[in-house]
Amino acid sequence: MTTGDFDRYGATRRTLRAFIASYEGLVRTVRDVLVPDPDARPT
Repeated sequence: MTTGDFDRYGATRRTLRAFIASYEGLVRTVRDVLVPDPDARPT
């Protein structure tokens, strides 16, 4: 398998997308802790 084939391989793309989605979720959580939304209702 060449590097290009690996980059286009479905399982590779799914794994990368899952890691990116998890990272984005972590960034949202940290942002909300550091800079709370003033318009959000307290829970």
